[in-house]
Amino acid sequence: MMKRLFIFLFIFSVLTLTAQNKKSYKIELKIKGVEDSVLYLANYYGDKTFLVDTTVRKGKNNYLFEGKKHLDGGIYIIVGQEKNTIFEFLISDSQHLKFDSDMKNLIEEMKVKGSNENSLFFDYLAHSNIQFKQLKSYQHQIKNLNHNNDSIAILNKKIEELNSDIVDYKEAIIEAYPKAFISHFFLAMKSPETNKSIIISKEDSILAFKNYKKHYWDYMDFNDDRLIRTPVFHNKLEYYFNAVAHPAPDSLIKEIDAFLNRLDEKSKLYEYSLWHLTLKFDQSHRMGYDAILVHFANNYYAKGKAPWLNAEVLKNILTEAKKRSNSLIGKKGPNLVMQNLDLSPISMYSIDKNYTILYFWSPKCGHCKVETPKLLEFYKQNKEKMDLEVFAVCADTNMQAMRTYIDEHKLNWINVNGPRSYTQNFHELYNVYSTPFIFVLDKNKTIIAKQIKSNQLFDFISNYEKIKQNKK
Repeated sequence: MMKRLFIFLFIFSVLTLTAQNKKSYKIELKIKGVEDSVLYLANYYGDKTFLVDTTVRKGKNNYLFEGKKHLDGGIYIIVGQEKNTIFEFLISDSQHLKFDSDMKNLIEEMKVKGSNENSLFFDYLAHSNIQFKQLKSYQHQIKNLNHNNDSIAILNKKIEELNSDIVDYKEAIIEAYPKAFISHFFLAMKSPETNKSIIISKEDSILAFKNYKKHYWDYMDFNDDRLIRTPVFHNKLEYYFNAVAHPAPDSLIKEIDAFLNRLDEKSKLYEYSLWHLTLKFDQSHRMGYDAILVHFANNYYAKGKAPWLNAEVLKNILTEAKKRSNSLIGKKGPNLVMQNLDLSPISMYSIDKNYTILYFWSPKCGHCKVETPKLLEFYKQNKEKMDLEVFAVCADTNMQAMRTYIDEHKLNWINVNGPRSYTQNFHELYNVYSTPFIFVLDKNKTIIAKQIKSNQLFDFISNYEKIKQNKK
């Protein structure tokens, strides 16, 4: 294998220069055993794949994809009529490629012309296939042995050696071709090394995690936009923000800024990351994550850091962020002054309790008919114990319907009518356009929770009290 690596090393620069002089792409396939009359060429982009080209069979087993414009670098896929992947390959050092093989042994018999990197890629895949077959054999043997059998340790050692061999194979390619896309791709797949043998205490585990996090992106070449057209970049991005970064909104905002600062704002990696993270956290239902969209809007979109974005979409993001900005967790909730059942003005700020439960509801709302009795039960049991009050804002304009529902269900908390307001429209102040909707405010009327359910209130306030006590 190493001999072949060094032979390719000498011809690599020649192949690269040749490819650069061609402004078109031409991909010829001769795959024995493929029965499809039509094949598709697709490429990865983040976590998705997109159709690039289509071709029909030309004679027996022959197919040709060609175009007058270079393909963007990355991993491409030959796809059958049934949307089945036939094989994957690289667009990197050449745009004029020939692949010749047999479906009976597709990878091992693959012959590549015109691309050094694809020859290396298929050599690696063939080698890995052999090792994986052996690995599965060892795993099957272990499964059929008694757990006390001494052979298990021997087989596990062999499995470890096989895994090491696959890693060493990739490392040899990386060492021989440090500037090649295949090396960038293999490096991007690597994770920071953790020495599990030294993890004994909880402190060791924490230090190991911090080191893992610190070096998580070490092997990713952020200057190579071709990595966006592989599944690796998206998967690493997702894992980092799902499992490595702390999930608290403030922490995530810092992590997002630190990550995006690594990227060139003109790169496709930056474009993809900014948009993907915007959608990811905007679509999350976790409490407080609306602050992340506001941060994106104020610090990226409003500052012209997404020039590629459609003007209408940009406008929608900025408008939505403005709506959310008044009622973020950690902000003081805007005061509401509204008429009660006696048509007298009642101010939410007049409530002198440790906690205010701000409840938006409607007598016609089906979900409210489920939520209101639960909130009432919580209120009866914890009003005195937790020193709280409910400020219930009815969103319905019909005062009679509001009065009837309150009387029938004996809602003896503070009841006001939202449309009969002396302050700004409550929809805009609290970004509430559906009911039921619950906010929790502390003694200073700072918002400490939102979009919370009645059956979660007891645990939330109890835990909040414990945190307050621990800070003293």
